[in-house]
Amino acid sequence: MSFTSGLFLIGILPWFMAMFFLLRRKDIAKTIMIFLMNCIFYIWGGTNAFVFLCVYSLIIWFFTTLIRVARNRVSTVCFSIAAAGPLLFVKYFNGTGFFVPLGISFFTFQAISLIVDMYHKKITGEVSLPEVFLYLSFFPTVTSGPIIRFEEFKNGLSNKRAYDFGKSFERIATGLCKKVLIADKLGLLADYYFNGTAIGNHYSVIGLWIGSIAYTLQLYFDFSGYSDMAIGIGSMMGFEIRENFNKPYRAASISEFWKRWHISLTAWFRDYIYIPLGGNRCGKGRHIFNMFVVWLITGAWHGADLSFIIWGMGYFILLTLEKYIPAINKTLKGFAGHLYTLFFVNLLWVPFRAADLKLTGLYLKGLFGLGGAGGVILETRTIRFLPFFALAILLCFPLEKLYNRFSDKKVFVLLRNGMIVLFTLLAICAVVNATYAPYIYGNF
Repeated sequence: MSFTSGLFLIGILPWFMAMFFLLRRKDIAKTIMIFLMNCIFYIWGGTNAFVFLCVYSLIIWFFTTLIRVARNRVSTVCFSIAAAGPLLFVKYFNGTGFFVPLGISFFTFQAISLIVDMYHKKITGEVSLPEVFLYLSFFPTVTSGPIIRFEEFKNGLSNKRAYDFGKSFERIATGLCKKVLIADKLGLLADYYFNGTAIGNHYSVIGLWIGSIAYTLQLYFDFSGYSDMAIGIGSMMGFEIRENFNKPYRAASISEFWKRWHISLTAWFRDYIYIPLGGNRCGKGRHIFNMFVVWLITGAWHGADLSFIIWGMGYFILLTLEKYIPAINKTLKGFAGHLYTLFFVNLLWVPFRAADLKLTGLYLKGLFGLGGAGGVILETRTIRFLPFFALAILLCFPLEKLYNRFSDKKVFVLLRNGMIVLFTLLAICAVVNATYAPYIYGNF
C-alpha cells in the first residue's frame, strides 16, 4: 500500500484518524489501533511478506533478550549481521525470485539499531515482543523512512501531549502535493530522456541537462514528500518523527548537502558504521579508509549494479577532497559553493537514476556532447514542460523571508489555507484518476 493510493487516502486514513482521535487518551486502545493499522498496511503488500516480518520480529526480539541478559560484543556483531541477512539475500543473491518484504531496507536498519542500542544500554528496561513488532512494522515509516530509533518510537507510544491536528494535516497535505503534483510530473520529463537514451535515442545537450535536473528535482520532491506525510501522520498519533530533509539543494558544499539530505540515513551510517570504525578520531589514512567503507556500503545498499558504487565513490572522493584540501572550501564560498554543489549532486544522480552502467555512460557522454548527441535544438516535448520545470526550481529557493513578511496577515492566512485545501483536493483527484506511481525510495 502507498500513501498516495486512493484506497489509503480516502478509504483508510480518515477513518483511522477519526477512531484514533476518539481513543487517543487510552494507552491500550492507542496501541491496538496502531497494531491493526500496521497489519492492514503491511498485509496489503502480501501475506507472505507479513508472515516474514512477524517471524523476523520474533528473531530480533530474541536477539535483544540475549543481549540484555549477557552483553557480548561478538554476539552483538553476529546478531547485527544476521539481522541484515535477509536484506543481503534480496539484493545480492537473487532473492527477488521469492518475494521482497515491504520496506525491508528500512526495518533492517531499525532492527540493527535496536540490537546495537540494547548492547550499549541506550535502551532502558525490557523490550517486549509486541513493542518490537510495532516498531519494525510502524506504517508511517516502514516503506521509505525516516529511520527512527526504538526509544523515539517508545516515547511516542506513551506520549500524552496535546495533538495539533491542524499542523499535522498541513504537513500531510504538503507531502501529498509534493509527490503527486510536482514529483510525478517531473518524472515524466526525466523518464523521457533517460528511457529514450536507454533505447538509443539521441537528444540535445541542453535537453539532457534538463532531463537530469528534472530527476534531481523529482527525487527531492518525491522523497521529501513521503517524509512529510510520514512525519505528519506520526504527529497525529503523538510520535515526534525526526526530520529527514532540510532544504538540501541550498547547500554550499557536499559535506553540507549530506547534513541536509536523508538526514536519518546519514545519522544511521554515522552512528552504526562510521563511529564504530573510528570516525575522524584517528590518523588521516585511517579516516579516509573509514569514509571509503561508509560510502562503499552506502552505494552497495542502494543497489547491486556498479552504477550505485560509482555514485557512492563519487561522494567519497568529493568529501575527501573537501576535508583534506582546504583551498576548496576557501575558494568555493557563496554562490560558487552552491553552483559547485548542485553541479556534482546533479551529475551523481545520473548513475543513481540509470541504475545501469551502460546507460550511465551513455547519458554522461550526452551531457558533455559526446557519443553522437542530438544537436542543440531543444526537444518540442520539453519546451512544454519549461514553465512547470522553472516553478519546481523556484520552490527550492529560500522563500522564508518573503513568507514571514505576510505570515501574520489575516488575508494571507486565509488565502494560504484556501490554497492548501485546493491543492490537496487537486492532488487527491490526480491520485484517483492517474495510474499508480510508487515512491522512488520504496525501491531501495
